[in-house]
Amino acid sequence: MRAPEFPQEEQQRLSALDALKLLDTPPEERFDRITRLAARMFDVPIALVSLVDKDRQWFKSCYGLGARETGRDISFCGHAILGKKTFVVPDALADACFADNPLVTGEPHIRFYAGAPLQDRAGFRVGTLCIIDKRPRTLSPDDLDNLRDLADVLEREFQLQELGGYYSERTRALNILNDIALEHCSDPDQAIPDALYRANRFLGTETAIVSEISGQTYTVLWHDERRGDSIEDGLTLPLEQTYCSMLLDHGEVMSINHMGHSRYKDRPCYQAHKLESYIAAPIWIDEEFFGTLNFSASAPRKPPFTDTEKMFVNLLARWIADSIQQARQSQTLTKLLANAPGMLYQYRLWPDGHSSFPFASPRILEVYNVTAEAVKEDASDVFNKVHPDDLESVGKSIETSARTLSLWQQQHRVWQDNGGWRWVEGSASPEALADGSILWHGHIIDIDEKKRTQLALQENEERLRRLYELSPIGIALNDYSSGAFVDINEALLAPTGYTREELARMGVLELVPDTEKARAREIIKALKENTRFGPEELTFIRKDHSTYPVLIRGMKITDPSGQALIWSLVEDISERKKIEQMKNEFISTVSHELRTPLTSISGSLGLVTGGALGKLPEPIDRVLSIASRNSELLRQLVDDLLDIEKLVSGRMAMQLARQEVKPVVQGAVERLSDYASHRGITVSITCPDTPVYASIDSRRLAQALTNLVSNAIKFSPDNSIVRVEVIADDRQIRIKVCDRGSGIPDSFRSRIFQKFAQADSSDTRGKGGTGLGLAITREIMVQMGGNVGFKSVEGEGSEFWLELPVA
Repeated sequence: MRAPEFPQEEQQRLSALDALKLLDTPPEERFDRITRLAARMFDVPIALVSLVDKDRQWFKSCYGLGARETGRDISFCGHAILGKKTFVVPDALADACFADNPLVTGEPHIRFYAGAPLQDRAGFRVGTLCIIDKRPRTLSPDDLDNLRDLADVLEREFQLQELGGYYSERTRALNILNDIALEHCSDPDQAIPDALYRANRFLGTETAIVSEISGQTYTVLWHDERRGDSIEDGLTLPLEQTYCSMLLDHGEVMSINHMGHSRYKDRPCYQAHKLESYIAAPIWIDEEFFGTLNFSASAPRKPPFTDTEKMFVNLLARWIADSIQQARQSQTLTKLLANAPGMLYQYRLWPDGHSSFPFASPRILEVYNVTAEAVKEDASDVFNKVHPDDLESVGKSIETSARTLSLWQQQHRVWQDNGGWRWVEGSASPEALADGSILWHGHIIDIDEKKRTQLALQENEERLRRLYELSPIGIALNDYSSGAFVDINEALLAPTGYTREELARMGVLELVPDTEKARAREIIKALKENTRFGPEELTFIRKDHSTYPVLIRGMKITDPSGQALIWSLVEDISERKKIEQMKNEFISTVSHELRTPLTSISGSLGLVTGGALGKLPEPIDRVLSIASRNSELLRQLVDDLLDIEKLVSGRMAMQLARQEVKPVVQGAVERLSDYASHRGITVSITCPDTPVYASIDSRRLAQALTNLVSNAIKFSPDNSIVRVEVIADDRQIRIKVCDRGSGIPDSFRSRIFQKFAQADSSDTRGKGGTGLGLAITREIMVQMGGNVGFKSVEGEGSEFWLELPVA
């Protein structure tokens, strides 16, 4: 006897057999009808519907045989399912394969066998329709066809059995998924465990888990806790110790019916947990892998997981993904609402005038001091909080927005129970609804601090505007790039003779004569590095082409849009110039009138005090000495006044010639040696080894340097040093005079080169002087093409310098 071999896909065949759900079921007339018909058609005592199981053949229908099953190793049907054609044994005793088979040598004494294979929808041969006789026989081709036709009827019954089970299972699965989806529970911590419990019962598994996988870490988020297993939410495991590590390799729904018989049996997860059956699907959120939905049991799966069950797990995984995503979005929205400035809301207005806030974020409490629930049906509590003076404008703005379906925007005051009115600002987009009502979607924020600052700024701006317009000094705002006037006040406009519109179309350089345009451009150009300029004297041209002098100073600014502008103060100094001219003429006249008698008085007093009339009594000599010194000071003042008048008027002739600078410096210092030594002051001179030359009037340069050195001696402490240093390069010569005096006060520095200017301190006033020395020095240096400047640190001394171009 030869036992039947196993088909190549035996495991899948057995799974298909299990899926039919016919094994070990009661007899059914639909199958018994076929075996009775077969027995009559072929005149045989035995007809069977045989299902070949793993170790047996079981008879779903048996006609003429009392046994319900026999061993597979002695079965004829085990051989029949190895091929597609009907398997025929005409005489078992004559066939070496069956001659000693117990079913041949003993009951039921099989001599003839014919079995037509029965297939499921997938083509797996799960059994046979067989006929048996106790005498040898043969079948004609028609008989074989008839037997095959009957087998096809049985296969149709198998397929109907499959389809019936398939659709029944599918309907049940979809009903469960539908019930899960329709549950009105937004809390995933409740909804997902409940869904896992229902799915566990449907699948007949023991454990149900939703996991999150991050890197190589597996975390249990939810599980079916009603099963009473040892798993807890939040449990973490290395990924390799879980079955889900296999799912990552698989990439889609994965099912294992018997882990111990699968290719995964050597995986560490199986060795650790010994779970035999497993089905899982990946969870994707926003197209990124999140984790898994998985079910497992300690026993092998019999029957195997069906396509419906795989579909069920996959759809449930998608629902769980949506639930997680919605929970995340809800949490995000809650956080945004909690952290968003002000309140987010929906406001609805019905045609009858009734209104409410269907939705309002929690911060409505901070804005209107009412809860969202309190205004969900009626908005009156909100409007009761609005300032009475603002209520009408709020209502009209809502009416306009509703009528035109335009954006609603409004600022108004709201009463706060903790005291006082606060400014809020709202913005909302209207939407017309089918019932004629309007629904606005928008936000309202607290702008109290910003609004009060804005109102204060507006008040200040109005105050400044009034001052701007009433200022006696001209004020202009010009574009830095083009020079065009942006704004002008009346004090600037009036002397020009232009209208405001005419001047607004002009640039500032159009008011400057051609002879001064270059200097004006230099002033503007210098603003790239220095944000301030002036005071500078310029000439402006009136509309009638006459001119007038102005004193201008200003600063460069940048407005909020990034545009560079120049603010300027423009003072018409025509009257000042006239007065100054009159003063200069008066001083010149008086100086000339005083000079001759002063010279005579000073000379006469010098002769008398010098002993020309003999020795005088001491009291008279003392009085005359005082008179002589004062007359000399007065004469020096007159000389200085005449010098400055000549310099300013351009009537002092400069005898310029290329001369060496060192002798001039030495001569000036020598003339002051007695004055310095009287107070124990040393004046040091440092000059380059190589002679340096400049185009100078030596007498006037000596006068300018003498003024600087005498001032340095005057303001230095006794027994100190005054340093005079000549520095030269290829282009310029600088003569520096440095002292260790008290320095120049900050308040005096801007006036230091003005005529009659003296610092206000009593110490400075006590040093004497006319206040003309530095003014004369500046005029001399300007007329020689040079410059004068200084730097000083109050309390530490000063450094003045004269600069000349090298000749």
